[in-house]
Amino acid sequence: MELWTEYEGRTIDGAFPLTKLIRPEGRSAFFSTSNGVGGPTVIRLIESHFDDEEILVRWRGIQALNHPNLVKLIQFGRVTLDETSLVYAVMEPVDANMGEIVAERRLTVQETRQVATSLASALDALHTNGFVHEHIEPANVLAVGEAIKLRSDCIRETPEGQEGRELKSKDARDFAVALLQALTQKKTLEEAKRDQPLEAPFDAIIRKGMSGEWGIPEIVAALRPDTEIRVEARPVVVSEPQAEKVVETHAELPTYPTHRVQVPVEEESRGLEGRRLAIGAGAMLLLLLVAFFVHGRWSKSSAAVQANAAVPAIATEASDAAAAPPALETPAADAAPVVAAPAPAAVTPVASVPERATQGSGTGQWRVVAFTYNGEALAQQKVASIAAKHPDLRPEVFTPNGHAPYLVVVGGTMGRDEAFAFVRKGRAEGLPHDSYAQNYRR
Repeated sequence: MELWTEYEGRTIDGAFPLTKLIRPEGRSAFFSTSNGVGGPTVIRLIESHFDDEEILVRWRGIQALNHPNLVKLIQFGRVTLDETSLVYAVMEPVDANMGEIVAERRLTVQETRQVATSLASALDALHTNGFVHEHIEPANVLAVGEAIKLRSDCIRETPEGQEGRELKSKDARDFAVALLQALTQKKTLEEAKRDQPLEAPFDAIIRKGMSGEWGIPEIVAALRPDTEIRVEARPVVVSEPQAEKVVETHAELPTYPTHRVQVPVEEESRGLEGRRLAIGAGAMLLLLLVAFFVHGRWSKSSAAVQANAAVPAIATEASDAAAAPPALETPAADAAPVVAAPAPAAVTPVASVPERATQGSGTGQWRVVAFTYNGEALAQQKVASIAAKHPDLRPEVFTPNGHAPYLVVVGGTMGRDEAFAFVRKGRAEGLPHDSYAQNYRR
């Protein structure tokens, strides 16, 4: 593809506008886009050379792994632009990459340890599940909030035999070089000889990783501390509330908080004894007051308690499901297509404020969103095709603000619990796995 810029301004799958070309890369290109809910992110387009299904299978593998140190693919699939068949992947937004940081300064030993444990965990998961990376370099080591993640759209299946072993060894060598760059801003041991020996365990990891003596399993083992961290009796190191940063890592690898405060634990015995007496007297007085208050209130409240005991509790989704809509997933490429149908449904404009699912939110107008389009005509066509095959889903076009985006919703307005149940029903009948429930509060 020579003129990727010609695609600027186009929209992928009715939801992801190609805002600006960031850079071409071989037969693919990266564009700035939005993540489907207004946030900026990146989308990658790849020309299909009769291997589109193979690429999608790899991305499904990444989605299934759902590893905390691999960049998540928000959505991916096939699309045709100007008679050119493409596959695309929308990635979660990232904040920075290690290449930019290393160009400015060296990483500290603590920062490098966070990077090393995160990437070792990601690579161990890839190699264990039949994938290799082949693109490990500082520019592909990304910061996503407090997590360190490895770019995931460029992985591939591990070949059989010797070739597969060599590619895994290459991943380990590239990983060691990336750590050397982080600590020294140099790519070879010769260039970095003035900084040697490096602090343990990085000296051994980098030397043996670059020589091929160590692979990812040996590097993972070297990153595990031999003994637990010892803490002095005075002062005691404790985490500062609301300030500790934790990098997401594999469960078997340690995390390393970056902000600590020191609090002395010894106090003069006389002051401590005085406080204990004061606390004890205060507690006795508090218990007497509470007993008096409860005795006076009990007779007035008992009737209300008995009346409320007969009201059944409302069943709700688990709290983690209520905190946000289901994670976006891409339906399998060979899923059964829906057929076209009769009459288009009317657009339902509602002046409302969208509100994501929250714990205990049972009010408002809950709707189940299956598709999003920038154009009303496409949305109406999708409604017609769904209605032809699944009339029980009651699809319609809904717009929260009277104009684009046009949402294809199913089931009409309903309560919160009914909406989550309808999401599962829709998926079972072939709707996309990224369908979600959302509350549109008037």
